[in-house]
Amino acid sequence: MLQPRIQSLTRWSVIARRAYSTGTTTVQPIKRAPSNLDIRDEDWTFVSGATGKALPPVPPLIEWPKRYPMKKGVGSADRSYLFNPAAAREVVKTYGLEENGHPKIVLETYPGPGVLSRALLTLPRTTLKKLIICEYGRSFHPDLEALAAADDRVVLVKEGAYYWNVYHDLEAQGHFADLPRLSFEDGIHPNFRMVGHLPLSVLAAQWLSQILRAVADRAWMFAYGRIPVHLLIPEPQWARISAPPLSKDRCKLSVIAQANTDFSTSLPAEDLKPYNSFFFPRGHDATTKKLRDSVVGNNMLAVNFIPKAEPIITVADSDEWDFLARQLFVNKTLSLEKSLSYLAPGASILLEHVTDPKLPLEARIPPKTPIRGLTIEQWKSLANAFSKWPFKPDNIKALTSDEWREIEVGRK
Repeated sequence: MLQPRIQSLTRWSVIARRAYSTGTTTVQPIKRAPSNLDIRDEDWTFVSGATGKALPPVPPLIEWPKRYPMKKGVGSADRSYLFNPAAAREVVKTYGLEENGHPKIVLETYPGPGVLSRALLTLPRTTLKKLIICEYGRSFHPDLEALAAADDRVVLVKEGAYYWNVYHDLEAQGHFADLPRLSFEDGIHPNFRMVGHLPLSVLAAQWLSQILRAVADRAWMFAYGRIPVHLLIPEPQWARISAPPLSKDRCKLSVIAQANTDFSTSLPAEDLKPYNSFFFPRGHDATTKKLRDSVVGNNMLAVNFIPKAEPIITVADSDEWDFLARQLFVNKTLSLEKSLSYLAPGASILLEHVTDPKLPLEARIPPKTPIRGLTIEQWKSLANAFSKWPFKPDNIKALTSDEWREIEVGRK
């Protein structure tokens, strides 16, 4: 495992003695051979690639529990942030921002204290043209404001990335005015990237699902073309995204991700383990017991999502895919034959279409196939049959996050 040599570092030795934690657990010194992700004293200094001057320093880690309290009211609950500066630099390298020589606009979501932000800002202006930081956590704003004051490429948006109106506002404010709108056939967009941390909450999983569905709809950022998305995500979410048919982790997120994107980890999983050597706040040990998804301490992985040149889900049938996956995964262990009876009155007629011997073998669905056992080709076959069914429900579209917020505001 690649772990920082805590005992050799001035800042870390203080933490090891004085118990860096949200409680009383002390970080023990680690005895091991050096690695490329070991922290050296000079790693804590980030120099702006635009000005050549040192960026505002990362606050001493011993101050983080009080400086960034884990409270819902300040927007920092259910969150994990990369604190390891050496790891932050390695993660940024995996984004490939210097490839193709085009200056890029980068949208960063949920940065927390901004260690990853600082690593991005070390890139020259010819590589990083603008860094748009979306962070709603009030406790992080002073440090992020200092970054914006030190580097004119930073645009700080004091909102969360969960609501789509944030993206529309950025567009209306002209932050993407010089971005070319490309078709998916034109290849990876040369000037735009999205990066960030995925929070631990249920809403965060919904946000990721919306991002991946937006590929099919060519919505918001994907209206500009095939925009790569680079995220640090909890290991349980990765298990769902990458879950193969019949896996207990297979779910709606698995289907949407696999149909719309090509994804992979950009660093070996071991490079960011154990959690407490790389992320704040200090969490439970995930190696000794299984943690709930929303519990701090789940290992994090660096994952790249690249939209497919030809996503299997299209603009024309994205509502059908979303409805089917949302409804059928409620009973994911049931067979398709049984599940269709719960989908809508008369939906069992769809079996005739998905078992048609005229279909390619990989698209046919044996009636006894469990919902979590369906392949992407079989989901496509089912979505096609459902789209053509004249008696499908009229209202199959799910509410967007903005629509839910309008309802919540109306209730208050």
